[in-house]
Formats: sequence, structure tokens, C-alpha cells
Amino acid sequence: TTDTAASAAASEAAMDETFADDDTAKPSPSLANITKSVMFRDAPSESMIARTYSERKAEFVAKVRRTAAQLVAADDVWAKHNIPAIPAERVIRHEYDPVADRWSEEVTIVKMEKEPWTCGAMRSCFRMKKLATPPRSSTYHRFYKYGWSRASNYVAKAYIEETGEIDTSEAAKDSVRNDIKLQYEANRWAQKFNASDPPKKINFIRAWAMEMPDRPGSPWFAIERFIAGKDMYGASFVKHNTNGGFVDLDLHRVTPQVFSAHTFYASDGARLVADIQGVGDLFTDPQVLSNDYRFGDGDLGPRGMALFFKSFRHCSFSDSMGIPIFPLSRNELNHQAKYNDDEDTVSEAVSNAVASAVVSLNLDDDDASFNSDAVEKALCRFAALDMNRMARQSALHTPMEAMRKAGGDNQADDATEKRSNMVSTQQSVSAAIRKSMKVVSSNGGKAHKPTWKCDKSDVDEIAASFDVALTDPLYDHKSFHRLASGALRERSTHSEESSESDKRPQRRKTTMMHTVQAMVPNEKCKHNLGRVHYHLACLHGIGRFPEIGDGEEHDVCSVVFHLCHAASLRDVPACLALARLRSGLDSSVSSLLKNVVPVDFESAKDLLGRAMESQLSPSGPKAAAGCLLLQILEDEGKAGDLAVANVVQDTIDFMAKAVSEEEERAAKRAVDARGGGVQVGDKVEANYCLEGNFYAGVVTAVSDDGKSITIQYDDDGSSESLTEENVHVLSSSTSADVAPPPVGGPLTDAEALGTNNEDEVCLYELYTLKAKLAELKVKLGDKEAAATLYQEAADEAMTAGKMKAAAEWSSNAAELE
Repeated sequence: TTDTAASAAASEAAMDETFADDDTAKPSPSLANITKSVMFRDAPSESMIARTYSERKAEFVAKVRRTAAQLVAADDVWAKHNIPAIPAERVIRHEYDPVADRWSEEVTIVKMEKEPWTCGAMRSCFRMKKLATPPRSSTYHRFYKYGWSRASNYVAKAYIEETGEIDTSEAAKDSVRNDIKLQYEANRWAQKFNASDPPKKINFIRAWAMEMPDRPGSPWFAIERFIAGKDMYGASFVKHNTNGGFVDLDLHRVTPQVFSAHTFYASDGARLVADIQGVGDLFTDPQVLSNDYRFGDGDLGPRGMALFFKSFRHCSFSDSMGIPIFPLSRNELNHQAKYNDDEDTVSEAVSNAVASAVVSLNLDDDDASFNSDAVEKALCRFAALDMNRMARQSALHTPMEAMRKAGGDNQADDATEKRSNMVSTQQSVSAAIRKSMKVVSSNGGKAHKPTWKCDKSDVDEIAASFDVALTDPLYDHKSFHRLASGALRERSTHSEESSESDKRPQRRKTTMMHTVQAMVPNEKCKHNLGRVHYHLACLHGIGRFPEIGDGEEHDVCSVVFHLCHAASLRDVPACLALARLRSGLDSSVSSLLKNVVPVDFESAKDLLGRAMESQLSPSGPKAAAGCLLLQILEDEGKAGDLAVANVVQDTIDFMAKAVSEEEERAAKRAVDARGGGVQVGDKVEANYCLEGNFYAGVVTAVSDDGKSITIQYDDDGSSESLTEENVHVLSSSTSADVAPPPVGGPLTDAEALGTNNEDEVCLYELYTLKAKLAELKVKLGDKEAAATLYQEAADEAMTAGKMKAAAEWSSNAAELE
């Protein structure tokens, strides 16, 4: 926006312009809209094609000049602060390239107030002016002759310490960098959304980082254009949704919600842009949710995505955009239908109460009746943004946790205690499985019925859910609310059916004149969808939605519903949880499920098979599934030696691969900790002769600019030089014992949520499995392989301090040799 006067004028026009909302009204013509229409959206009409280039150029230049003239004539909203009189300061401007994932820098000057004009709980905000880069041509020099008096208005945001002073620590600078990355990442998906030609296009403000090297500590600031004005409905700054599932209750705009859902499917489930807030269709300060928690503390990962989809309401606009329907349980849908589109729901009230409790605790507020909505209205826009940032992590808290935090009670809730005492050792699991087998046997081999008292509709839904769990999902026209021909089905909403006497605000209707191709999920997207369903089940299990259900601790039907849909998508933790329940065991997902789910060992074995066949899941949970399947087969005593040996071998392979995956994560963290790049001594995989085949090797040399890397291959000792994109780091030459980064990921669920999934604990150690496989190999006649396995088991058992077992297995190996 600073290379030419035209682009500077366009950017200023975009800042001050009033953007239209989600109805059929059109915004007033502006340079920004005209430029986007000409360059990116509308196909040229026949009349436009017929016009000469010079005529179109003259019209475009005239519009630029008219816009520039309006800007010159307009008053500076910050004129009374006399910022041009402030001495200029040297700064280093850091810009982020999201494609190359690199930062560039340039030195420039700015004029910024010494004192902040507003402060939030985490950041202070300063008024600032910066001159655009002078144009190369003289066409627009008239606009630049005004100097600092017409310089662009910016806001500079700096993280602050508890004392209120600007935080100059490395952690604060990392947070600034992360904020800039979030803005660019969100804008990346906004452009993909706009490419589908929706009725209203959206944009995120361009942001960059500013370092002030001449100030103590060289503080960093996040810089954005100042947004002034209101939209066509009189609204100034509006928060449309959050990373905790909130949807705005005033304007009820559809476009921001559909955009958030679109980002999930456009990224194959790897991203979901939430916290959509801004003026009109120009947004700022978003939170990007990722499948690996890489975007800072507010990135709630799949659980944040689950919160969004639980509150997202499909509409004709989302149908036109080709967004598939996200299945919700009967109780969830009934709860949505219970409330009109403009009414608050209990879960949203809970979310606000939780945020209020957490924020008031952090601010040492003694007022127990802290109300976030009232405070946000009283605070300025920036303070509200900071409050929102502080509340982002609280979105996963339960109402019980919120009350406990507000009251200072650290007592653990009963549900957590019950889950922590679940059966997990191999001996106890075997005893529980055998007990369930006896019950099933006494029932004539039929599935054991649960003790939960429920009505027929609940029983039918649970039975239907289990049918879903063992079948792969089918994405046909019904999944997109379309007819077989591809045409859209008509929708009727509660708002549309409400009486004319109902004067409450209703959801705005967005009409899309064309239909986008259906966004059919691929395998990667299905994998991430399965994780979202699983985490939605977990959120129900911890009581995140107390308003759903019939007065129980949480809605068990919704837990089962989403677990089964996750299993249908081959989510391994979901398959594990259901398999444990089908085997008569507890699950960490919910303490109530054991009394609801009927025991069925055939179903359990099928679910564990689905888990082990999953292609995109990490290997650790698949190893846990293999251990449980082995235990069931051993306790049944019906499977042949070859079948059991195959299960044991697969489980051993999963355990070995899990170790390799953890080493790769550690290597990635070590590389990130040193600032990225490749160093001499790194173990890598390189694209040999650019043939597409990657072979292991060691880095022996790196050019000064880091673009040329010399690798010596392990297999034959040959060397070649390649570019960085053709080299993948396997392990760093620096220490691999690096803690998870304070800002950004990638992280596992356990690292991000601070809890381990007890369902995923392996029942056997690796050396025990090798000894079992050795015993089976003897029965199958392969004594040589058995001797090797016995010796490996003995060596590993000795390392683990299991001397008795090590001696026995070593003796067995010697006898076979």
C-alpha cells in the first residue's frame, strides 16, 4: 500500500469507507471497490471489451483523482492531537511473507505520541503517522506535497508489563510477530473466500511489526491502519464471533459466520479463522484456530473448531458456497430450534460468565457481579479487544470451573476424579474384560444392555449412532442441502416463520446469485473433521454445555453421537473410546458412558481395526488400540496364532513409529528454537538429484545466504548441493531436548490442553510385546525369528530394570539358537 500514491489512496479509501452489510443494498462506489471489481472479481462485459484501453485507463485515473481529492478535502480525525509537531523517530519496519514464511525489514521514520491514548489489560495503543513511500512518477505528487499533515494514521500496539511499562522481552516480541502472522494468515483465507464471488467480500487490515532501535530495549509494536467511521447500519466496531463459539446478537451478519466455516473446508480442516471483528467488511485482530495449535495461546485447536461448529447455523448462503452440513445431535438441534435466531443461548451466557470470571480474577477485580457485556460497552474498542484476548483461553472452561476460579476454590470436580481413577493397567483391564465376557455369555451371547434409564428416542439415536460408527461417511448431494441435480433445496428458518408482530431483530439474509461447487472433504479434511467431532464429544463430557440435556451432568446422547461420527471418520481416539466402552471399560471422555453404551465385543474389535487402519493419525494411539485388541483376543482365546501374531507385529511397528514421530517433533522444535533454517551437522532427508526420491544424509555445508545446502548421503557417501525446499530436517545438530515454544506450535493435544488421554495408554511395554511375538513365532515354526525377538526383549527388559523377565527371555533365546 506504500509503493504508489494510487495504492496509498486506495488503502485510505478502504479504511474510511463505509462497507455494506449482508443484504441486497450496494455500497457507494469507491476506488477500493472499483479496483477489486476490475482486477479480481467481475468478468469483463462485451461493452468493456469493446472499449479501448486508453478510454478505460482515463476513466480509472479520473476515479483515482476524485478519490484523492476527497481525501485531501477531508478533515484529519487526529488533527487536534498535532502529531506532525512530534519529532520523527527512526524505526525498523518488519514485514512478513506468508508464502515463504520469512520476514523482511527496512528502515523508515514515523511520528508517534509518547503516551498511549488508550490501554487494555495486555497492550497499550499509541497514535502514529507514517508517510507513504513517494511515487516514482510525478502524476500523484500533488497529493504528497502536504507532508506529515496528510500522512496516514496508524495505531501502534505494544504489549505491557504489570507496571504498565512497555514490555521489551523476547516473549513480547514473539507475541507481536505472532499477531502479524495471524493477520496475514486470516487474509490468505479471506482471498480464497472472495475468489468464490460472495455477495460481500471481506478483507483484513494489513499489519506489520515495528522495532524502535533507538529506545531502551528496542521495543516492538504491531502496526495497523486506523479504522474510522461506521457501516451502513450505523454500527462502528462489531465482534461477529469468537474462538469460543459466540455469535453476535445485534447485527446477526451471515457473511462472517459463513467465512469462518469456509476457511475450515478450504484448508482441509487445518485452519478456522475466528474472532471476526471490525468495521463493515474490514476486519482486524482475528484468531486463527489450527489443527496443531500453532497460533499462540488463543489457538484452541480442534476444540475451538468444535465450539464454532456447535453454534454455527447453516443457511442458504452456506449452501450456495458449497459448505457441507456439520451433523449435530438431536438434542443439539432441538436446543437450537428452542431459541430464536436473535436470542442468547445458555451456552453463550456461560461463555460470557466464564470469561468474566477469568478476566476479573486476572485483574484482581473484587466485584463478583462482573459482567463482560456491560464492561465492553463501557470500555473503548481497544480495551474490549484486549479483554477478548484474555478471555480466549477461558473458552474451554466449564461453568463449575468458572465458579471455582471466581471463588478461589481449588477443589477438583468429581467427574475429573472419576476419570482419573479409570481402569488402565493390563491386569485390571483383563479382569474387567473377562467380567464383561461372563455377563455377555450369561445373556446368551447377546450384547449386554446398559443400566441407563432413557426414553425410546434416546435408545434409537444411540443405536443409529453406533451404525454410523462402523461405516465410512458418504458425501452426496444431501450433505450439502442440495437436490440430486445440484440445485439448492429451499430453507425455512425460525426467523422467517416468526409473526410480523415479533419486533425482535432477525438474522440478515444474504442472497447469492450463483452456486459454488460443493467442497467435498478429502482424506485430510475427513481426518480433521473426525478430530473436531471427537473434541466436541469431550466438551460435552466435561459439562461445557449444561443447557443441553435433561438435567444430567451432561448430555450423554450428544457424547455418543459425536464419538460415533468421529469413529466413522476413523478418528483413533474416538475409536479407542468406543471400543473400551463396548468392552465394558471406562473412557476418559465421559464418566457416564459406561452405563449407557451396551457391551459388544465384536463391535469393539471392529472399532479397534478401524483405528489401526487409519492413515493420517499419529502412531501412539494406534499402538494403544493394538494393545487393547490383543488383550481382547487373548481373553477370548478364539483367534488363531497367526492372527494374534499379526496384531502383535502391527502394534510393535506402531510403537517404533511413535518414537520416530516424537523424534521428528523434537527436531522441528530444535530448528524453530534456533530461528529456523538448516545447519551443518543436521540429519536430513534430501531430494536426490531432484528426482522426487528423498534419502537420508547429513548436512556438510551451508552457503552464507542459506539457499544452497550440501548433503552427504548415508547410503553411498555421495554429496550434492540442493536448495532449502528440497531438504527436510530429521534431527537437529543442536540439542533436541527443547520444550514446546511459548508462542505457536506445532503441539499435540496433550501439550496444548495440559492433560494426557488415559484411553491412549498402552497396556503392554514394547519388550513384553516382543516376547509375546517370540512365543507365537515358536508355535508358527519360525525359531530363528523367535530367538532374535527373545534376545531383543531381554535386552530392553534389562535396560528397564526387569531382571527376572530379562533372564527368562535370554535363556529362551539361547535354547532356540
